[in-house]
Amino acid sequence: MSRLFSCFLMLIFFGAWSQNTSIYTVEIKGLKKSKKGYIEKLILSKANQVLDSNKVKEDIIRLIREPAVSHAYFTVETLDDKNRVVFHIEENKTLIPALDLWTTIDSELAYHIGLNEYNFLGRGYLIGAFYRKNIFNGYGLILGNPNFRGTRFGNYFLYQKRNTFEPVNQGGETYFYNYKFTSVDLNFDYKPNILNTCSLGVSILSEEYDLENSKANSTLPNFFSTNKFLLKTKYDFNRVEQFYYFFFGIRNQLSSNWVWGKNFGSEHFFYSLENETSYFKRVMKRGNWATRLKVGFSKNFSTPFPAFVLDNNLNTRGVGNKFRRGSAVGELNSEYRHTLIEHRWFVVQANGFIDFAALLPAGEKSNELFQEKNQHVFGGLGLRFIHKFIHSAIFRIDYGVSLNQVQSRGIVFGIGQFF
Repeated sequence: MSRLFSCFLMLIFFGAWSQNTSIYTVEIKGLKKSKKGYIEKLILSKANQVLDSNKVKEDIIRLIREPAVSHAYFTVETLDDKNRVVFHIEENKTLIPALDLWTTIDSELAYHIGLNEYNFLGRGYLIGAFYRKNIFNGYGLILGNPNFRGTRFGNYFLYQKRNTFEPVNQGGETYFYNYKFTSVDLNFDYKPNILNTCSLGVSILSEEYDLENSKANSTLPNFFSTNKFLLKTKYDFNRVEQFYYFFFGIRNQLSSNWVWGKNFGSEHFFYSLENETSYFKRVMKRGNWATRLKVGFSKNFSTPFPAFVLDNNLNTRGVGNKFRRGSAVGELNSEYRHTLIEHRWFVVQANGFIDFAALLPAGEKSNELFQEKNQHVFGGLGLRFIHKFIHSAIFRIDYGVSLNQVQSRGIVFGIGQFF
């Protein structure tokens, strides 16, 4: 009975917040690197406004989504009928190295190393660079301001130059192109509220394909080069909340790519559409269940380089690097993450996973996507080594084994959760 009475009093208290109580002042505690003005820009609860519990909760969600913030909470202090709202911030370290390791088609070590600062100058700016060795050299630079003009607008710039070997399966033979790629990208975000983000991006691309195999093949050109213009759109509905390294909630991302420029097969216009839904659930104190469903379609014409690919680091752990390409894809990834060790800042998680992917070979009928020959199912186990107070500081290792096709298996390393 006393518990019911306490809940009743809390309802009255929170209801009063939304209707009668005003904010006298707002304070921020716990800042070290971040500038006060940067954090104040993210907090929409202001002095002389009505103290709204829903708005304060949204402020907390918005703060925790920032790379600079590991955890945030608030308290309300009342003195002489004046309410002081205090936001308590636990900051992340935001100068983050990036590392990916894999083997090339020649069984040599390939790697991607980078360094990103997610809170440059203490104002939430993004600046980063990477170097990639995948037989050939590649590099890139990214700049961004996720909170340009308040919380509603963001913008990003990316320049990258890559050179890799790209495998093509044709008539039972595997051919390799020396692929050179240069792009300049501009992206703009608009966030009308805490749940929704609309994005628009434009890219200018230059591509070269040089066939390395000496075998004659009448269906593949020996050399091909093109310049392209890419228009990208994305709608992101995000109801995921976070408590340190635990996630709970649902998120849906709908994206499209529209490309003008010559492709293999003399196609001058190309498009792809993708929808990705992620669901996270906290399981008791130490567990986290995560599931991702993705469906993608593209203009379906015969080309050695369709839009989608089966890959260790993208969708199917254990399948290999760029194992197969296709013009449509259906993916389902599900894993259970369980905390084995948590000691102050250091966490060890174990996980078990199932990865499913169906890939439609370019030019085949769309209704053949989920035929058995196009399905790939992998299962496995992994470990996560996590630093609670460094943004995205999760070292990941997974071991996946094929469950339905010719026996295939592999170890996958990476930074950050798989999804």
